[in-house]
Amino acid sequence: MKRTRFAASSIAVLLALTSLGSCVSSKKYKELEASKNALEQEKAAAQRSLEEANASVRDRDAKLAQYQQQIAQKERILNELRASVNEALKGFQEQGLTVNVRDGKVYVTMPEKLLFATGSTKVNANGQNALGKLASAIKGQRDTEIVVEGHTDDVAVDPANVTFKDNWDLSVLRATEVTRLLINNGVAPQMIVPAGRGQYTPLAMTRTPEARQSNRRTEIILAPNFEKILNLLQND
Repeated sequence: MKRTRFAASSIAVLLALTSLGSCVSSKKYKELEASKNALEQEKAAAQRSLEEANASVRDRDAKLAQYQQQIAQKERILNELRASVNEALKGFQEQGLTVNVRDGKVYVTMPEKLLFATGSTKVNANGQNALGKLASAIKGQRDTEIVVEGHTDDVAVDPANVTFKDNWDLSVLRATEVTRLLINNGVAPQMIVPAGRGQYTPLAMTRTPEARQSNRRTEIILAPNFEKILNLLQND
């Protein structure tokens, strides 16, 4: 009898332990499953972040390449324009004329002696020749804005002068005269704007005769419309 009761008790204990073990194993499994799912979600999120970062890098690289290509195209346009102007004005450089690229524009700088007698607003024959050659080189540049700037030195105008009152007047009249000659030689008037700077944009700050001579000049500034030109190139 005692043996029977002991056997029954032992079986009950074994069943209880088996049931408890089963509960523990099930709980552990669920914990592991939840941990696995969380890790997979983290991995997926990390993968998405990596893909987004890679896409951002590719986009940045593409924009950088496009930007560099545009810069190269702009430099090519400016260099070609400068070269054509230099070729057209070959020989006048010995008289002080310069052609430079600055701030995305081509600057054609003509000293006073190339264009005008001192105090005059009428372009001399040599200057007319130079402006005619320049007009031939740029009149086909329909997508380029041209600004003609007159510059003087800081010497005050003689009060007895009846042609112009001051250096503002002198610079404007000279710029207008140069503009008119360029138009007469084929440059479209819609492309060109005259402006007088007076004495207020000097090349040299000193007051020596040489400095003042360098400040008396006319600058013809060629500013290509890069956006329009590049669009035309892309559509060709």
